Amino acid sequence: MRSCTAIRQGTLGTDNKTAAELSRADLIAVVTAAGKRLGEALRCLEEYSKTSFPESAAAIEKFRYRFYNVEQSIAFTLRPAKSFANVTLCVLITESLCKKNWLEVAADAIAGGAECLQLREKELESGDLLCRAKDFVVLCRKNGVISIINDRPDIAILAGADGVHVGQTDLPAREVRKMLGAAKLLGVSTHRIEDARQAMLDGADYIGVGPIFKSSTKPRDFVAGPEFARQVAKEIKIPALGIAGINESNVDEVIATGIAGIAVSSAVIGCDDVKAAVHRLKEKLCARSSVGQTFLSVSTPVGQTFLSVSSPVGQTFLSVAPRSADGDVARTRRHLPHWTIEGATYFLTFRLFKGELSATERQLILKHVIQGDPQFYSLIAAVAMPDHVHLLISPNSGVDLSRVMKGTKGVTAKLINRLRGTTGSIWQEESFDRIVRDQSELDEKLNYMLNNPVKKELVLDGWDYDGWYMNVTALMG
Repeated sequence: MRSCTAIRQGTLGTDNKTAAELSRADLIAVVTAAGKRLGEALRCLEEYSKTSFPESAAAIEKFRYRFYNVEQSIAFTLRPAKSFANVTLCVLITESLCKKNWLEVAADAIAGGAECLQLREKELESGDLLCRAKDFVVLCRKNGVISIINDRPDIAILAGADGVHVGQTDLPAREVRKMLGAAKLLGVSTHRIEDARQAMLDGADYIGVGPIFKSSTKPRDFVAGPEFARQVAKEIKIPALGIAGINESNVDEVIATGIAGIAVSSAVIGCDDVKAAVHRLKEKLCARSSVGQTFLSVSTPVGQTFLSVSSPVGQTFLSVAPRSADGDVARTRRHLPHWTIEGATYFLTFRLFKGELSATERQLILKHVIQGDPQFYSLIAAVAMPDHVHLLISPNSGVDLSRVMKGTKGVTAKLINRLRGTTGSIWQEESFDRIVRDQSELDEKLNYMLNNPVKKELVLDGWDYDGWYMNVTALMG
C-alpha cells in the first residue's frame, strides 16, 4: 500500500537513502559514482535513439564504452600512491649474477644504502620463486627497505611484497593494477615517452627509464639513451629510475638528466664487495642528485647568508639586493630574520644573481622542489620563472624554514652549475618570505604565481607553462 501511495505522490525512493549514498570516501569514489550516473544517462539516450535514429544509437554506444576507459584512467591517476619519491637506488637481485649467496648479497646492498630491492628471477619455478620471495620480503621489511618482485604480481601478493615491476611485454600495467589494488606499488619499464605517459594513466607509482646504455644483463637491439631520460624528467610527474648499463663510471651522466635515481644489477651484485659498490654509487647520487637524503643537506654555496632568528609572529618582506647599472645584481649581505611559526604556510621567492634560467634548468629546479614533498614540507604550488622562483610551502614539524631555503638554493645551484660547467652561487643572497595568513591570501598568491608567466608573455595561459606546478591534493587537504 505504501508503495502505491508513494508512486501516486511521486516520492518513491526518496526516503530510503543509505549512509553510503550520502557520503563518499574519496575522489576515486566520486569519479566512480559520477561515471555510473553518466553511463546510465548515455544508455537511456542510446535506447531512445534506437526508435528514430539508429545511426546515432551506435555512436552513443561507442562513446559509452569509451567513457568507461576514461573513468578507469581518472580513478587510477587519483589513487593515493604509496611513496616511492625517496628512492634513489634500487638494486636488482638475480642469483646467477651474484658471487655469493643471493640473500647475503641483498643484505649487503641494504647495508650499502639501497632504499629498494627488486627480486628478478626469470628461471625459477613458481613454487621455488614464492619461497625465495618470502625470504626476500622478510629481509627487506626487517630493514625498512622497499621490496619489489619482477614480472609476477601473483608472487608479490602471496609473498606480501611492497609491489611488482612489469615490462612492456609482460601483463598490461592496467590489469596488474586491478590485481594489486591501491595499496601496493606498481613499477613499469618504459622505452619511449609514450610508454611513460601510458604508465601514469595505468596507475604506475614509478617507471623504469631505459635502456640508458647497452647492458650485458639484458641485451637489447636498441638504446633509449640519456635523451629519453631528459624527456621523462621534464614531463613525467611520478618517480623515474634510469636502468640498463649504469655503473660508477657513467652514473654522473644519468644524474645530469634530472631523473630521480637509478636501478642497477651486475654493477653491484657482481662485485666482490657489494656493500662498498652500493656505497660508492650512493655517494655520487647524494652529492649530485636532488632527491632522497641529499635534499636540504648540502653546504651553503659561497657568498650566501641564511639566518633563522626567533622573532614575534608577523609578516616581513625581505628586500632584494639592488641591480647595478649593467643589469646584474650587486651582492650585499644583510642580516634579516625569517619570521617563523609552527604549521604556517609560506610564500617564498628566490631571485637569480644574473642572467636567466633555461627551460631545462627551470624544470630541474621544479623537480627538486617537488621531491622535497612530503619529506621536508607540504608543497602547495611552485613556479620557476627565467629569473626567479616562487614557492608556497608548509614546512613539516621540526623542519626549520631557513633550512628549507638554504637547502633549496644550495642544491639547485649545484645542479645548475653542473649543467653549465660552472661553479659558485647563482642566487641572490637575500630571499623573500612571507607567512600566508588566510585563505584569501593563499588564493591571491596562487593567482599571482599562475599569472606570472602570462605577464612575462611566456604563455597565453598560466596552466600551459611548463614551469608551473600545483599540488591539488595539498589544497584539498
